[in-house]
Amino acid sequence: MRPLSAVLAIALAAFCSAVSTASADAPPAPVLVHSDAERDLASSVAGSGVPGTSAVGPADAVYARRADGWIQYWIWFEDNRQDRGILRSGRHAGDWELVQYRDDGSEAVYAQHAGAERCERRDIEFRGERPVVYVANGSHAAYFHAGVRDRMWPDPNDEADGRGAIQRPIAASVSEAAPPWMRYRGRWGGARAGWFPPEQSSPRGPAFQGERWDHPEAFAGSARPCTGRRCVATGACDGAENAAAAAGLAAALLALVGLGWWRRRRRTSTALGREGG
Repeated sequence: MRPLSAVLAIALAAFCSAVSTASADAPPAPVLVHSDAERDLASSVAGSGVPGTSAVGPADAVYARRADGWIQYWIWFEDNRQDRGILRSGRHAGDWELVQYRDDGSEAVYAQHAGAERCERRDIEFRGERPVVYVANGSHAAYFHAGVRDRMWPDPNDEADGRGAIQRPIAASVSEAAPPWMRYRGRWGGARAGWFPPEQSSPRGPAFQGERWDHPEAFAGSARPCTGRRCVATGACDGAENAAAAAGLAAALLALVGLGWWRRRRRTSTALGREGG
């Protein structure tokens, strides 16, 4: 039987091999830089209430795995407080976010709501050896640079000003089967979408998030191209939003014109019917 010290040494070597926080080619766990208004920082899953997590250490952590040529860091937040201002739609308990880095450190993909942004190494900020993630207030969308990002109405803009708390979490290795809580198929939180379409349910765990977990390379391929520092202020990159608003206004005007034409035609038909009668 091996002595306890040898067993611990083997376990530590296996962890370092899986996450590779010391390798020059593999970026270590990121630094999380929050907005000054953020109320819910990244945390350990220990307080999630999910079966099997209560025994997890309380230290702030990101949950790391290698797959498809990428190193993924899954980030847990106990609440997502950003909403659209309509019946508080968009708020939900529990929030899993994701950033991933190419094995050789050449590029990264940061998840942003239903999509993501993909940038090369030259657009990744570092603090020491650790890459930086600017986390948007409330939504926890991940950005490469500090600033405000325009989003399509009625979604509120993402405020990732980088003026708030700074976290340097540890990296804990996970897989589809381990630790046991990774096999939990339920929702991470009590929020459930109701009749109002923009409402959102609490998320499922990382291993049940479809393409993001199953095919990291495909997820990277679906990400939008890097905007660098071009879109870090309100109005800087809202061409799509303005175009959509213009299209919506035009559609509304056409609908009003159509309604007016239909009502006038109906009145004319009614008058002719009376004259004929």
